[in-house]
Amino acid sequence: MYTGNILGGSKSNNIANALEKAILANEYRQGELLPSQKELAEQFNASSRSLREAFKALEAKGLIEVSQGKRAVVKSNNLDRFVESLSLTMFSQANQDTRLLSDLLEVHITLEVSAARELSRRPERLTTVKYLESIVSRMEQLLISEDRENAMKQFTQLDFNFHFSIVNSNTNIVFKSIYNNLSPQLNSIFERLTDSEEDLKKKLREYHYLIDALKEGQTDLVVALTLVQTNNIKHQFDSAYLVKQ
Repeated sequence: MYTGNILGGSKSNNIANALEKAILANEYRQGELLPSQKELAEQFNASSRSLREAFKALEAKGLIEVSQGKRAVVKSNNLDRFVESLSLTMFSQANQDTRLLSDLLEVHITLEVSAARELSRRPERLTTVKYLESIVSRMEQLLISEDRENAMKQFTQLDFNFHFSIVNSNTNIVFKSIYNNLSPQLNSIFERLTDSEEDLKKKLREYHYLIDALKEGQTDLVVALTLVQTNNIKHQFDSAYLVKQ
Protein backbone atom coordinates (compact mmCIF):
# COMPACT_ATOMS: atom_id res chain seq x y z
CA MET A 1 0.00 0.00 0.00
CA TYR A 2 1.22 3.51 -0.80
CA THR A 3 1.93 5.43 2.40
CA GLY A 4 3.97 8.39 1.22
CA ASN A 5 2.78 11.96 1.21
CA ILE A 6 0.80 13.26 -1.72
CA LEU A 7 2.04 16.68 -2.74
CA GLY A 8 -0.29 19.37 -1.47
CA GLY A 9 -2.53 16.97 0.49
CA SER A 10 -3.29 17.08 4.19
CA LYS A 11 -2.30 14.15 6.38
CA SER A 12 -5.91 12.93 6.69
CA ASN A 13 -6.41 13.19 2.92
CA ASN A 14 -3.22 11.25 2.27
CA ILE A 15 -4.36 8.50 4.63
CA ALA A 16 -7.86 8.40 3.13
CA ASN A 17 -6.47 8.27 -0.42
CA ALA A 18 -4.05 5.45 0.41
CA LEU A 19 -6.71 3.37 2.19
CA GLU A 20 -9.25 4.04 -0.56
CA LYS A 21 -6.77 2.84 -3.17
CA ALA A 22 -6.10 -0.31 -1.16
CA ILE A 23 -9.81 -1.04 -0.65
CA LEU A 24 -10.64 -0.50 -4.34
CA ALA A 25 -7.75 -2.83 -5.23
CA ASN A 26 -9.26 -5.51 -2.92
CA GLU A 27 -6.27 -5.47 -0.57
CA TYR A 28 -8.94 -5.28 2.12
CA ARG A 29 -12.07 -7.11 1.02
CA GLN A 30 -15.68 -6.45 1.90
CA GLY A 31 -16.35 -7.63 5.46
CA GLU A 32 -12.69 -7.56 6.50
CA LEU A 33 -11.35 -5.40 9.30
CA LEU A 34 -8.88 -2.60 8.64
CA PRO A 35 -5.74 -2.52 10.82
CA SER A 36 -6.24 -1.00 14.24
CA GLN A 37 -5.90 2.74 14.67
CA LYS A 38 -2.66 2.14 16.56
CA GLU A 39 -1.24 0.16 13.64
CA LEU A 40 -2.37 2.75 11.11
CA ALA A 41 -1.00 5.59 13.23
CA GLU A 42 2.43 3.95 13.16
CA GLN A 43 2.17 3.11 9.46
CA PHE A 44 1.28 6.65 8.45
CA ASN A 45 3.05 8.46 11.29
CA ALA A 46 -0.28 10.13 12.00
CA SER A 47 -2.29 11.37 14.94
CA SER A 48 -5.57 9.81 16.04
CA ARG A 49 -7.32 12.98 14.84
CA SER A 50 -5.97 12.57 11.29
CA LEU A 51 -7.10 8.95 11.29
CA ARG A 52 -10.61 9.86 12.46
CA GLU A 53 -10.91 12.45 9.70
CA ALA A 54 -9.70 9.92 7.12
CA PHE A 55 -12.22 7.36 8.37
CA LYS A 56 -15.03 9.90 8.11
CA ALA A 57 -14.12 10.56 4.46
CA LEU A 58 -14.08 6.83 3.66
CA GLU A 59 -17.32 6.24 5.54
CA ALA A 60 -19.00 9.06 3.59
CA LYS A 61 -18.08 7.25 0.36
CA GLY A 62 -19.59 4.03 1.64
CA LEU A 63 -16.26 2.18 1.68
CA ILE A 64 -16.02 1.45 5.41
CA GLU A 65 -18.23 1.28 8.48
CA VAL A 66 -16.99 2.63 11.79
CA SER A 67 -18.41 1.67 15.18
CA GLN A 68 -17.28 3.16 18.47
CA GLY A 69 -14.69 1.02 20.21
CA LYS A 70 -14.31 -1.34 17.26
CA ARG A 71 -12.00 -1.60 14.29
CA ALA A 72 -13.31 -0.21 11.01
CA VAL A 73 -14.75 -2.81 8.66
CA VAL A 74 -14.74 -2.66 4.86
CA LYS A 75 -18.29 -2.13 3.64
CA SER A 76 -17.68 -2.11 -0.12
CA ASN A 77 -14.85 -2.56 -2.64
CA ASN A 78 -16.28 -0.08 -5.14
CA LEU A 79 -17.66 3.45 -5.28
CA ASP A 80 -20.85 2.58 -7.15
CA ARG A 81 -23.24 3.72 -4.42
CA PHE A 82 -21.31 6.91 -3.79
CA VAL A 83 -21.15 7.78 -7.48
CA GLU A 84 -24.84 6.95 -7.98
CA SER A 85 -25.82 9.14 -5.06
CA LEU A 86 -23.60 11.96 -6.29
CA SER A 87 -24.91 11.83 -9.84
CA LEU A 88 -28.54 11.68 -8.72
CA THR A 89 -27.98 14.74 -6.55
CA MET A 90 -26.29 16.65 -9.35
CA PHE A 91 -28.63 15.72 -12.17
CA SER A 92 -32.02 14.93 -10.64
CA GLN A 93 -33.41 18.05 -12.36
CA ALA A 94 -31.42 17.61 -15.55
CA ASN A 95 -34.43 16.96 -17.77
CA GLN A 96 -35.86 20.34 -16.80
CA ASP A 97 -32.61 22.30 -16.88
CA THR A 98 -31.05 22.63 -20.31
CA ARG A 99 -28.14 24.61 -18.91
CA LEU A 100 -27.28 21.67 -16.67
CA LEU A 101 -27.52 19.33 -19.64
CA SER A 102 -25.17 21.59 -21.59
CA ASP A 103 -22.70 21.48 -18.69
CA LEU A 104 -23.07 17.71 -18.64
CA LEU A 105 -21.99 17.64 -22.28
CA GLU A 106 -18.80 19.44 -21.25
CA VAL A 107 -18.14 16.57 -18.84
CA HIS A 108 -18.92 14.10 -21.62
CA ILE A 109 -16.38 15.74 -23.94
CA THR A 110 -13.64 15.42 -21.33
CA LEU A 111 -14.50 11.81 -20.53
CA GLU A 112 -14.77 10.63 -24.13
CA VAL A 113 -11.61 12.36 -25.33
CA SER A 114 -9.67 10.87 -22.43
CA ALA A 115 -11.12 7.40 -23.07
CA ALA A 116 -10.43 7.59 -26.82
CA ARG A 117 -6.82 8.60 -26.15
CA GLU A 118 -6.33 5.63 -23.83
CA LEU A 119 -8.12 3.24 -26.21
CA SER A 120 -5.88 4.23 -29.14
CA ARG A 121 -2.82 3.16 -27.14
CA ARG A 122 -4.07 -0.22 -25.94
CA PRO A 123 -2.95 -3.36 -27.83
CA GLU A 124 -6.33 -5.04 -27.24
CA ARG A 125 -8.30 -2.12 -28.74
CA LEU A 126 -9.36 -4.10 -31.84
CA THR A 127 -12.15 -5.83 -29.90
CA THR A 128 -13.75 -2.47 -29.19
CA VAL A 129 -13.00 -1.27 -32.72
CA LYS A 130 -14.84 -4.25 -34.23
CA TYR A 131 -17.85 -3.49 -32.07
CA LEU A 132 -17.78 0.15 -33.18
CA GLU A 133 -17.67 -1.04 -36.79
CA SER A 134 -20.75 -3.20 -36.23
CA ILE A 135 -22.62 -0.21 -34.78
CA VAL A 136 -21.79 1.99 -37.77
CA SER A 137 -22.73 -0.78 -40.19
CA ARG A 138 -26.15 -1.07 -38.57
CA MET A 139 -26.59 2.71 -38.62
CA GLU A 140 -25.85 2.72 -42.37
CA GLN A 141 -28.53 0.09 -42.93
CA LEU A 142 -31.05 2.16 -41.01
CA LEU A 143 -30.45 5.15 -43.28
CA ILE A 144 -31.97 3.27 -46.21
CA SER A 145 -34.87 1.81 -44.24
CA GLU A 146 -38.37 2.61 -45.48
CA ASP A 147 -39.70 2.78 -41.93
CA ARG A 148 -38.14 6.19 -41.35
CA GLU A 149 -39.58 6.97 -37.92
CA ASN A 150 -38.62 3.66 -36.33
CA ALA A 151 -35.27 3.65 -38.11
CA MET A 152 -34.37 7.07 -36.71
CA LYS A 153 -35.18 5.97 -33.17
CA GLN A 154 -32.85 3.02 -33.57
CA PHE A 155 -30.23 5.22 -35.25
CA THR A 156 -30.26 7.62 -32.29
CA GLN A 157 -29.81 4.79 -29.80
CA LEU A 158 -26.94 3.33 -31.82
CA ASP A 159 -25.37 6.78 -32.04
CA PHE A 160 -25.40 7.00 -28.27
CA ASN A 161 -24.06 3.44 -28.00
CA PHE A 162 -21.13 4.38 -30.25
CA HIS A 163 -19.99 7.12 -27.88
CA PHE A 164 -20.90 5.09 -24.79
CA SER A 165 -18.70 2.20 -26.00
CA ILE A 166 -15.69 4.47 -26.40
CA VAL A 167 -16.06 5.95 -22.92
CA ASN A 168 -16.82 2.58 -21.35
CA SER A 169 -13.63 1.11 -22.82
CA ASN A 170 -11.70 3.10 -20.21
CA THR A 171 -10.10 0.86 -17.58
CA ASN A 172 -10.55 3.30 -14.68
CA ILE A 173 -13.30 1.91 -12.42
CA VAL A 174 -14.34 5.25 -10.93
CA PHE A 175 -14.30 6.88 -14.37
CA LYS A 176 -16.64 4.20 -15.75
CA SER A 177 -18.94 4.36 -12.73
CA ILE A 178 -19.39 8.11 -13.15
CA TYR A 179 -20.22 7.77 -16.84
CA ASN A 180 -22.57 4.82 -16.36
CA ASN A 181 -24.55 6.77 -13.80
CA LEU A 182 -24.74 9.83 -16.05
CA SER A 183 -25.66 7.85 -19.17
CA PRO A 184 -29.48 8.18 -18.81
CA GLN A 185 -29.18 11.97 -18.89
CA LEU A 186 -26.75 11.83 -21.80
CA ASN A 187 -29.04 9.48 -23.67
CA SER A 188 -31.89 11.94 -23.23
CA ILE A 189 -29.73 14.60 -24.93
CA PHE A 190 -29.16 12.38 -27.97
CA GLU A 191 -32.91 11.79 -28.19
CA ARG A 192 -33.50 15.54 -28.42
CA LEU A 193 -31.15 16.11 -31.34
CA THR A 194 -32.30 16.06 -34.95
CA ASP A 195 -30.17 15.83 -38.11
CA SER A 196 -30.82 16.00 -41.81
CA GLU A 197 -30.05 12.91 -43.86
CA GLU A 198 -26.94 14.61 -45.22
CA ASP A 199 -25.80 15.40 -41.68
CA LEU A 200 -26.28 11.76 -40.70
CA LYS A 201 -24.22 10.56 -43.66
CA LYS A 202 -21.48 13.04 -42.76
CA LYS A 203 -21.52 11.77 -39.17
CA LEU A 204 -21.06 8.18 -40.33
CA ARG A 205 -18.13 9.18 -42.54
CA GLU A 206 -16.51 10.81 -39.52
CA TYR A 207 -17.10 7.67 -37.48
CA HIS A 208 -15.31 5.64 -40.15
CA TYR A 209 -12.35 8.05 -39.98
CA LEU A 210 -12.23 7.63 -36.20
CA ILE A 211 -12.41 3.83 -36.44
CA ASP A 212 -9.54 3.80 -38.96
CA ALA A 213 -7.45 6.04 -36.71
CA LEU A 214 -8.13 3.74 -33.74
CA LYS A 215 -7.08 0.70 -35.77
CA GLU A 216 -3.78 2.33 -36.65
CA GLY A 217 -3.21 3.64 -33.14
CA GLN A 218 -2.97 7.24 -34.37
CA THR A 219 -3.54 8.84 -30.99
CA ASP A 220 -3.31 12.50 -32.05
CA LEU A 221 -5.80 11.96 -34.87
CA VAL A 222 -8.12 9.96 -32.60
CA VAL A 223 -8.14 12.77 -30.04
CA ALA A 224 -8.74 15.43 -32.71
CA LEU A 225 -11.63 13.52 -34.32
CA THR A 226 -13.23 12.70 -30.97
CA LEU A 227 -12.95 16.32 -29.87
CA VAL A 228 -14.61 17.54 -33.07
CA GLN A 229 -17.44 15.01 -32.83
CA THR A 230 -18.23 15.60 -29.17
CA ASN A 231 -18.03 19.37 -29.57
CA ASN A 232 -20.44 19.12 -32.52
CA ILE A 233 -22.96 17.37 -30.29
CA LYS A 234 -22.70 20.12 -27.68
CA HIS A 235 -22.92 22.88 -30.29
CA GLN A 236 -25.99 21.26 -31.83
CA PHE A 237 -27.69 20.96 -28.45
CA ASP A 238 -26.79 24.49 -27.36
CA SER A 239 -27.99 25.96 -30.67
CA ALA A 240 -31.30 24.13 -30.45
CA TYR A 241 -32.11 24.76 -26.80
CA LEU A 242 -29.96 27.34 -25.00
CA VAL A 243 -30.61 30.08 -27.56
CA LYS A 244 -34.30 29.74 -26.83
CA GLN A 245 -33.91 30.60 -23.17
